[in-house]
Amino acid sequence: MTSFISAILGVLSAAVTIYTILCFINIIISWFPGAKFTSFGRMISSLTDPYMNFFSRTGWLTFGNIDFSPILSIGILSIISSILGGITATGRLYVGGILATVISMLWNVSTSIMSIVFLLVLIRWIVLLIKHGYTPYNSGWNNIDQFLQRLAYKIGGTFVKTGLSYSRALLITWIFFLVVLTVGNILVQNLAMLCYRLPF
Repeated sequence: MTSFISAILGVLSAAVTIYTILCFINIIISWFPGAKFTSFGRMISSLTDPYMNFFSRTGWLTFGNIDFSPILSIGILSIISSILGGITATGRLYVGGILATVISMLWNVSTSIMSIVFLLVLIRWIVLLIKHGYTPYNSGWNNIDQFLQRLAYKIGGTFVKTGLSYSRALLITWIFFLVVLTVGNILVQNLAMLCYRLPF
């Protein structure tokens, strides 16, 4: 690979990294009411919203009031940056390395989402145990339950057909995610190693 192409790829990799940081800043800003309406917030939003809104509009990563699309949008940018950086560092287009990077990064994005759900399910299950299944009407858990109940009953109902309480469904869902994260991590590591061994 010529030094000119390598330099271009290096610049592209740096540009993607900078844009990833801007997207992350946009996410942080959204946590503070009114921050997006400041001059700085509007500038960041004008640069990053067109890209990030592409994922949020699909709706398939939004569960109740919880939107996981920012994780995917940043994950894809990280994959592109890693691929460009790898090509720049090695000086060649290594298909096996690119496949391994894509698989690993997609798994990292997936585990980020699953880990959040995993912790939410665990915390909610503990709270239900402490409160003996009682949830006040004005509790913040009601919004989260809109997402968790559908998920927990769907997963729990796969293994238990009758007498499935919400608390029991949460426990089954937590165990399910624990198994998926553990087994998935082993499989992805082995698959990535196989990709690295490809001769091209």
